[in-house]
Amino acid sequence: MYNSDEKAILFIIKAFKEKKDKYSSINKATLSLLVGLSIRKISDDPNIITASYLHNIINYSSYGYEEIESNFNSNVANIVRDISEDWSLTKWLERKKEYLNRIKDITNKDYLNIIIAEKTQELLSYHDAYNKKKDKLWKDIGSSKTEITWFYHSILSICEEKDVSKILLHRYKQEIIHFFGDRL
Repeated sequence: MYNSDEKAILFIIKAFKEKKDKYSSINKATLSLLVGLSIRKISDDPNIITASYLHNIINYSSYGYEEIESNFNSNVANIVRDISEDWSLTKWLERKKEYLNRIKDITNKDYLNIIIAEKTQELLSYHDAYNKKKDKLWKDIGSSKTEITWFYHSILSICEEKDVSKILLHRYKQEIIHFFGDRL
């Protein structure tokens, strides 16, 4: 029988079969694994660790809440749902504003840790893509550099006010500086 990590890893590999990140050449399953490994270093809660591996399932695969719940449990499905963006909002800025408003209300530090770990991986992915595409990347993302910078800085501001992992927060802040410059 597979342990919870193995089960989550097999699930994301199946969910993201051959799917590449939109901005880099990295497989989506690999990005999910990196987030899970970041959380594994700071948590021993199996639901949090599993949710960290599965964090992008709802947004980027054909699987939804129900599949997560039936393959894992309602706690994991609730976490993944609660940290996912609302993709029914098709405009980038509208979706990001809604997401920021929602995470302002999150008090569970484990949820916020997953968000910070995910956004760190996004920035790393963007950095690789920027090296190839330069300023064309902003259009590919669907917004301006100013709005994208605002979004990632806003997440930092929200999480600095909450009880999140200092290790994850420090790395996130360093990636913001590395990618956007030291305008903090």
